[in-house]
Amino acid sequence: MRARRNGTRAAAAAAVAAAALLLAGCGGDDGGSSSGDRIEGAGSGDKEPSAEPSEPEPGAPQFDLPDDVQVEVAEDATGDEQKDAILRDHGYALMAQQEAYAATEATPNFSKYWAGEAAATFEADFAEYRKDGVTITGLDAFYFREVTSLKDGRAVVAYCEDQSKAYLKNAESGKVDKTPTTLNSYIDARATMEKSGGGWKVVDYQATRGSKECRDEA
Repeated sequence: MRARRNGTRAAAAAAVAAAALLLAGCGGDDGGSSSGDRIEGAGSGDKEPSAEPSEPEPGAPQFDLPDDVQVEVAEDATGDEQKDAILRDHGYALMAQQEAYAATEATPNFSKYWAGEAAATFEADFAEYRKDGVTITGLDAFYFREVTSLKDGRAVVAYCEDQSKAYLKNAESGKVDKTPTTLNSYIDARATMEKSGGGWKVVDYQATRGSKECRDEA
């Protein structure tokens, strides 16, 4: 994986408004009909897939995603056992985040991998989705993931998100809000993770929309 130009990139604190994370989309594929295999774990959406697909890790969580919701999380393995464990749980956290958006409420998986201010921010977002009667559809991709800091049971994972094929849809009618792809479809994000028992949880989240670097890496 190519090294980041700036491992300590500035990122605005994410006070995420309702519908802010998943409004960006592309005008090509029909988000309402883009079905695919249910993804049961992180790593299946590597931007540079290996010749053989990776098998789910024993004991990996199962994620309940609707057929029209796809999530790709690049494995981005480093060969470093501790960093790869962090990236593994970060991938699970991203899957859990999307599962919760689809359900418009915190799921057991979400509560397992998110805590503190990060969890509270997204839980408020889920509540707004329920209030507005919307949910998610399409493809959300997470990639260019890198552990940029690791000290005393606390780690920072920098990563990109591509929402160019992710959409909102009306939960009752199923009508998809198809939005065009713009630079704002690409998000430069950081997750602060803390060691929790035998795993890692996201406790803080920061993001900046309009990332040229993430667009170029997509």
